[in-house]
Amino acid sequence: MQPIIIDRIQVFAVSVTPPRGPESSLGSMPVRNGLLVKLTTLDGVEGWGEAWCNFPPRGNLSRLFLIEDVIAPMLLGRKLDRFDQCRPVLERDLGRMARHTGEPGPFAHCFAAIDTALADIAARAQGRPLASFLADAPGGEISVYASTPDVSRLEASIGEVLANGHVATKLKIGFDRATDMSLLRRFRDLAEGQLAVMADANQNWCLSEAKEAVAALAEFDLGFIEEPIAADAPQDHWAELTAVSPIPIAAGENITSALAFRDYTHLGGLTVLQPDVAKWGGVSGTYAVGAEIHAAGRTCAMHYMGTAIGLAASAHVLAAVGGTGPLELDANPNPLRTELGEIDLGVTNGKMQLPRGEGIGFVPDPEALKRFEVAQADVH
Repeated sequence: MQPIIIDRIQVFAVSVTPPRGPESSLGSMPVRNGLLVKLTTLDGVEGWGEAWCNFPPRGNLSRLFLIEDVIAPMLLGRKLDRFDQCRPVLERDLGRMARHTGEPGPFAHCFAAIDTALADIAARAQGRPLASFLADAPGGEISVYASTPDVSRLEASIGEVLANGHVATKLKIGFDRATDMSLLRRFRDLAEGQLAVMADANQNWCLSEAKEAVAALAEFDLGFIEEPIAADAPQDHWAELTAVSPIPIAAGENITSALAFRDYTHLGGLTVLQPDVAKWGGVSGTYAVGAEIHAAGRTCAMHYMGTAIGLAASAHVLAAVGGTGPLELDANPNPLRTELGEIDLGVTNGKMQLPRGEGIGFVPDPEALKRFEVAQADVH
């Protein structure tokens, strides 16, 4: 392929306050943010990516300025022979700054967005969907599950999840044992076997609490428990927990290197791993670790909770990886997912078609982008 030369970098901070947002033991998410990156090459090919910025409520602004002031000047005019060359160089050249400022997360989020935009460019330059650009003969559909339905109106939420074509859902737990057990019992009674269920504890337990919890929760036949202990807990803690848990243990959204993914897989004993294109790695990182996860006989279940851009990229990566792992599909109202542009999120029997078209198969509608925009930067 022709070398990629970045000629223009546009960054859009978008935000919306829907009627309700996801609730977890971490807290509420009343504001839905997005930080969208558009790269344009010297020969006019455009690509889009997304940086994670769910917290704090204006976290998208800090990342916008980080790209505008620090990262964009390093990218402008850079010549790349392959789309996946850029992120490792940024990680190397700005790694010391990320450590010095205490902001490795925001830097990684911005690098991920840039990597995804470059992958979008590379696939569009060849006139191919991203999944078939990454892998030979990927499937045209993926498995999905409904994430974090509103449990304050559990019966209605279950009805909505079923009506939307889902066969599985993920509930937030990690509050207190009585609350968690009560929620799962109510879910079991109301769902009447129509929905498989997973649970997410959002890192809320220490090792001893997690061991007690997985034993108590075994009766619910959970597909997995996500992040029962701290993401940065010692590897032997993960290994000790997975060795005794009757429920598959999942993690990945807060794993931030290919080496760490290998450690969690082989040393930590995880059977479900959840890379997130907007938090670390972008397309190149998550595709590489996803392929390793699949080759190791584990499940790659893409994590995602953001706008339509990252969701479209995640779907293509998962299809390229192969396997049966599902993609997280937010069950809460978020116009940044459903109204930012034209995207088919229809689910039938737990399956969703890949976004069609070149690249990630999605481009934001300019008028919608303007409606949700709270700030922008333009470097050229």
